[in-house]
Amino acid sequence: MPLVPYQETVMPLESSKTGALDILRNAIQMEIEGKDFFERAVGMVKHQRSKDTFISLVKQEQRHVDILGEELRRLEHGEEWASLQDMKRSAPTFPRGSVFQDRAFRHLKLSPDAGELDVLKVGMEVEQKSIEYYRNAGSRTDNTRAREVFNWLVGEEAGHLTILNAEYENRTKSGFYYDNMEFSLETF
Repeated sequence: MPLVPYQETVMPLESSKTGALDILRNAIQMEIEGKDFFERAVGMVKHQRSKDTFISLVKQEQRHVDILGEELRRLEHGEEWASLQDMKRSAPTFPRGSVFQDRAFRHLKLSPDAGELDVLKVGMEVEQKSIEYYRNAGSRTDNTRAREVFNWLVGEEAGHLTILNAEYENRTKSGFYYDNMEFSLETF
């Protein structure tokens, strides 16, 4: 069901290198779980527009994993946070799940008989939790580059939430929907 973000103590990120590393590790795990959920969602929805939306979200979540993974690698090797622009240009693909082998994280679950609306609702809940997590992480750091990365992720996840909400509204006919996509699912 809903993804529960890791709850760290309230100390600022810079007061402990371990705190920043834990936040990045958890963020990577959240992005991997989100990507896995969206991959499963592709097979669960019938409408092509919904499939295309979830396929795009899979790609974007992988990009987030790549960027966060490179930041984690840098910090683990005693380097400073890289700028977001540098990360967007050069983040290599981060090995999937390799840093989480010893940790037991909750996995998103959705019953096999879930309908398309259920899938969209869970997706929206995942994105909302991610927004809250990144907003909290960004507000607790004095490092400009770290804050830049977390604020970018807030914007990314908010965009995902908007897209999923529009899909939900389209399926329920509960609101205005962009029949001709007036916004891009691609973020860079």
